[in-house]
Amino acid sequence: PLLAHLQEEKLIEPHPNEDPSLKRFALTEGGLKELEEHGRFAEHFRNRQICIHKIYWLLHRDMPEDLYESFSAFLEAVEETYMRVKASPEASERFKEVLGEASRRLTEIGA
Repeated sequence: PLLAHLQEEKLIEPHPNEDPSLKRFALTEGGLKELEEHGRFAEHFRNRQICIHKIYWLLHRDMPEDLYESFSAFLEAVEETYMRVKASPEASERFKEVLGEASRRLTEIGA
């Protein structure tokens, strides 16, 4: 119903792809304009997404509270750092290196 409504409002249109079993849509000019008008809510949605990630880890992964607090702080640091460095290729590359190193070190635990 939502996609049909967006299509009726001419905010999206079908987008061809290689897999005929999947329906894909692209924003129309009107959809892009609507998105720009609502861009001021982006920070709210980003914060909401962070909250959902945290709830997932706490409730669905049975993560102990102390580990959850550390993980939560790490997730926030990743999100905040990305927002600060995304416009700088040099800083983004360093950010990627740090995340790669963190991933490697985490993988080594218990190996």
